[in-house]
Amino acid sequence: MNSLADKFTSGIARLSTFGKRIDDPLANIKSAARWIDDLPIGDAFKAQQVILNTLKHFNENSTQYTKDRLAIFMLLDEKSRDLQDTLVRQYLRNPRMSRAQESQLWHAVYGLYWEVARGYHSFVLQISHEAGKNAPDPKIPLITLRAIRTFGQLLKWRAIRYLPAGEKLWLRLHNLYRIAETGGFHRQFQRTYLEDASECSCGTAYQHILMLNLANSGTLYPRQVDLLDRWLCSWHGMLQLDSDFDPDTHIFAVDLSADQGPRRVRKPDSNKPLRFWATAALQQKLQEVQTALRQGVPPAQLGLTESARTAESLELLEYLLHQWSSLANREQRRAPRESTKRLVDITHGLSAIVSQIKAANTVASVSPYGGGLNYNEADDVQVYGFITDRTRERVSHMHVPAIKASPDVERWVMHDESEYGYGALVESHDKDWLRVGALIGIKSHDARQWQLGIVRRLSRVNDDTSSVGIETLAETPALVMLYDTGTSGYTVNGVDNSGASLPHASLWLTDSAAADSIVIDPVHFMPGRVFQVHGTSERKFIALGSPIEHSEGWIHVSVEPVNS
Repeated sequence: MNSLADKFTSGIARLSTFGKRIDDPLANIKSAARWIDDLPIGDAFKAQQVILNTLKHFNENSTQYTKDRLAIFMLLDEKSRDLQDTLVRQYLRNPRMSRAQESQLWHAVYGLYWEVARGYHSFVLQISHEAGKNAPDPKIPLITLRAIRTFGQLLKWRAIRYLPAGEKLWLRLHNLYRIAETGGFHRQFQRTYLEDASECSCGTAYQHILMLNLANSGTLYPRQVDLLDRWLCSWHGMLQLDSDFDPDTHIFAVDLSADQGPRRVRKPDSNKPLRFWATAALQQKLQEVQTALRQGVPPAQLGLTESARTAESLELLEYLLHQWSSLANREQRRAPRESTKRLVDITHGLSAIVSQIKAANTVASVSPYGGGLNYNEADDVQVYGFITDRTRERVSHMHVPAIKASPDVERWVMHDESEYGYGALVESHDKDWLRVGALIGIKSHDARQWQLGIVRRLSRVNDDTSSVGIETLAETPALVMLYDTGTSGYTVNGVDNSGASLPHASLWLTDSAAADSIVIDPVHFMPGRVFQVHGTSERKFIALGSPIEHSEGWIHVSVEPVNS
């Protein structure tokens, strides 16, 4: 029979299995640092996933706040940033990746931001709750700032995927800012991470997120959202939140008690915890930058990052001037929108549109009474000039093969339309191509004539459904073939084998009020490049002019006549 001491020792051994193991990498700050140094090198995704899973385990097995737990969590956050930045760059630089790849990468990036935000939010709430009992923790301003910035990244990455905020992100973000205000450190500037180029405060970080949200209307490319996020870092000094409303200056407001983002000020409710701000100084700054760009100043010299391009920057700045303007000056809808139930055919991508227009222009020698014109029908047409009732009756008893629909064409139901486009709710779970800027062909299901359209707005209602806004071009596209008039200079036995003489199928757009233009594959674009045109009688030779618009897989350019 075991002694009482033996039973006690055995019980302690069993209980110890529920605590931290001796080899637990998060047992203390030193073991955590050693564990991080041993992470796999050369595989950013795998290493990021290891840290993500560790943070998730850390958050799900949280205990009461201690300084050691906070130090370990902050270390994991700091060491994961380089890995996270690598995955972010991979995502933004590969807009044409498959849906499966995009989903895997997006969830990896978003998942890490979520665990970091979740952890800091928990620490801030625990420390704030104990604030009246103990001395103020000197790290509370820093971890609150990190929490606010990470919640901003969550909202940004939902915007990049055209998702609504959800998950009470706004309410949690507002609560963090109120904690900073109550603690009196909302305007305390500090460096969030050692590698940051500048300092910011909880207030500027919070307002940064508000301004980014105001610019997001479901019409920006992921790269544009990221570019704007970087631009805003240098514009913090022109923005400040106020609790008292000034109708002569304040344009925007945010309700700290509501699970929603900022709005334009209309009739502020004095009973709600509202914060207000003006954008006049920022508007002036945007106009100055816009003028400098048009005068040839490089974007990098104007604080628009090294990767920004002039044309791209000008387009985004013009958009921001409308989005951040007063209610009276904001961009209005060009034409009224009416509810409708219109069945349309949709095809996407330049090559598919070319194929459908070519098929529509091909006269099909088919009988209206069958799958093809048979000998009896042909004889009737030759002898009588029409198909007799006897032949019609005979054909009606024959099996008529079904005409197979093109796999490139989808059928959508439009829910609203205006003079300039359509709006629709579509099943999008299997549509890798459905992105802002996608070129589409569109026509009524019973028509033959195709129009060109561009996806201008996208908002994911849920995992399977998206709300889509389509702008239609007024010009009717005509199929033309472009023949390159130049040679590559590379010859074999005196013959140019570069393939430069192969024609390029393109779409010609005739505008009665302006110069003609053409939509081509971007690989064939070069300013001033001369082509011989087959398919239009007006011009035999053209030179490519300036780009009008472009996106993935297509570019719309002006054309100029060339004397042959």
